[in-house]
Amino acid sequence: MNKVMVKINGAEYPMVGDKSEQHMISVASYVDKEMTRVIENNPRLSKSVAAIVTAVNITDILFECSEENDELSKQNDELKNKVGKSDEELKLEMRKLQISLQNKVKEQENYNAKIEELNKVIEDQKSQIEELGNRTEASKEEVDSYKAQIEELKAQIDVAEEKATVAEKLSSKFQNDAYKVQLEKIELENEVKYLRAMK
Repeated sequence: MNKVMVKINGAEYPMVGDKSEQHMISVASYVDKEMTRVIENNPRLSKSVAAIVTAVNITDILFECSEENDELSKQNDELKNKVGKSDEELKLEMRKLQISLQNKVKEQENYNAKIEELNKVIEDQKSQIEELGNRTEASKEEVDSYKAQIEELKAQIDVAEEKATVAEKLSSKFQNDAYKVQLEKIELENEVKYLRAMK
């Protein structure tokens, strides 16, 4: 056991502990500086209240350090789990990501093809509407019939355009997903290179 006299806020106190004398002096010095800072910020505080505020401030710092330590320990465990994977496991995971990427690309191509088909349908229907509109020499009954067909075709166009919009959004989503998968593949490849370089 070590014993040393320390000074906190102008008063001397004996400290006894298993730590070195220098360590206990450093701890007391930190408490003294923190208590001095508290009193300087609010000179009206009594010594006992200042001591409590100092203890709360130091405890708050301790809690923050503890939380940061827990987070670092968690990240360290995650890194250990990643590093602990064998080459075969990494290759299998990479293969799964490659297959997933290929599937996303195929889905994207399918949606692009559907979008093209819908655009062709829209153009065809617009051409039919124009053709119907040009037949001004037809009888009134024919004109009324054409108008009804035009309205129907317009409704079909709205539906087709809505489908095209949905398909475009889906295509964009799958492009983003494919890009994310590609990034994950690159990260895994870099990890494999790193692990191999560490051997």
